[in-house]
Amino acid sequence: MGVGDSELSLRSPVDASAQERHALPQYGFGAEVSFEQLVDSNPFLFRVHTPKEPSPFYDNTEPYFVGQMFADNVSSSAFRASTTSPYRAPSSYTYADVARHMDWTTRATSPYVSTSFSFAWAIWEATRRYHHGMKHSVEIAVIDAKALVGRAVTAVELLRDSTPKDRHKDHWKWYRYAMEAQDVLVYGYVPGTAVLASVALTQLLAKLPSYMLNPDPSPLKDTPISRIAWDYERKKYSYKLFCQEMSDRFLRMSVDRRMRDTTAGSVRLAIAILRPWFHKLASDDFTTATASACELALGIARWPGLWWVREHPEIRDLVRCLVHIVGEEAREARRTQALADATRMQDIVGGLEHLARTYHVRGSGHVAFSTPPVSSTASVADEDEAKADRNPVFVVGPSVEPEVKVKVTEILVAPVVEDIQPETKETEVTAVEMPSQPETIIVQPEAKEPTNAPTPAAEESAAPAEPSMKSVVTRWLFGSSEEAEASRDYYARTASALLAGFFTGALVTLSIVAQHRREISNHFT
Repeated sequence: MGVGDSELSLRSPVDASAQERHALPQYGFGAEVSFEQLVDSNPFLFRVHTPKEPSPFYDNTEPYFVGQMFADNVSSSAFRASTTSPYRAPSSYTYADVARHMDWTTRATSPYVSTSFSFAWAIWEATRRYHHGMKHSVEIAVIDAKALVGRAVTAVELLRDSTPKDRHKDHWKWYRYAMEAQDVLVYGYVPGTAVLASVALTQLLAKLPSYMLNPDPSPLKDTPISRIAWDYERKKYSYKLFCQEMSDRFLRMSVDRRMRDTTAGSVRLAIAILRPWFHKLASDDFTTATASACELALGIARWPGLWWVREHPEIRDLVRCLVHIVGEEAREARRTQALADATRMQDIVGGLEHLARTYHVRGSGHVAFSTPPVSSTASVADEDEAKADRNPVFVVGPSVEPEVKVKVTEILVAPVVEDIQPETKETEVTAVEMPSQPETIIVQPEAKEPTNAPTPAAEESAAPAEPSMKSVVTRWLFGSSEEAEASRDYYARTASALLAGFFTGALVTLSIVAQHRREISNHFT
């Protein structure tokens, strides 16, 4: 049995009843309206909002939702001891604050952020905004209610504590709204760490239970909200009427379809709401992920008929089993994806190394074959001239001093080559007949320190060959072939080392930072 098997253990009826003791009804509140008493049985809050482009420097420890009173100075007000700060909740909440929040003319000065205990109210309100608003980018944020203990209070609780003389003229209007929306006011801000997910409305509509969907949508309406079962286009269509219609549709269904919607349908909608957060946490903390998804799925299952769910205790066990199965699938999918990413990264590194090696080999071959060969159309005179350049004939007088070295700097007149008949077939041509009066420049002997006089054979072998004009120009423009080859070899090796080091560091970083570092390490070892 794997991790999270404890979630499959059956809870006793006492634990189940204690957990559902303060479960909220479909509409309004029960006898208990205190946030601290309701948060254990209702651990999620929902907020309908239009998303804004996040700052590139945003951190999840910063405020995600901010009261309009602190919208302009939320970053600096925490350090002003003399002013009201969103980071310091007041010791008590006043009726004046909730009245300022409920009145739309003074809401810009409200320190509260509105949320709701009801997922159904969030879907209904998001659909209404989608239909009547100009912007269709409506999202529903899921908030961890337990992370806001000490900063949140129900609007009904504050409105009930007011005295008749302090009540606003719209007091009862606000009270009805706070009841049907199950409104919760969060003082100051909602931190990013408390926001589990924020999902677009259009992604949730297809995941709704069947009693919320129209089985035969009109082909004339091709919009994302055309499949929903309630009449969202009707004027003055209240949330209370919406609740009554959905309950009637649920109770008219057969028992099998009710069971399907309260189990598989509830789990599907819960996973869709928590999808980004659930899939990420399923690999790191499987127990927390499945427990949270199970709580949300049970809340969705209880909404159309709380009494019917209580009469079928097997629904809780079925929901828990389904969430466990989905969690296992999500964890396995992320593990497989991590291994596939690691393999792909390894293939990329290997391909780059092979490419660098191939480039290095091709560069070396190009340098080796770039030396210009001797033209096959060269005349015999050119070949003899080249031989004469390699073996110059010096007209030098007899040398009597071993330390004197003769140096020829230039030959002004090109030699005239004549055909010379060899004396024998075995005798090679050893001399080039020069003109009758060759003009040469004899450099006077340069005095050197006494050294051992080299032999003529050594001088002949040590004498460098005169380079041709093409090789001189090529060397002057591009450098010597040896230097070019060494330069290319140096750059190729440097590039290969840099690439290998970069991707090796990327793999090491991925193995350390990634959530599946153990699987990645096992894959490479």
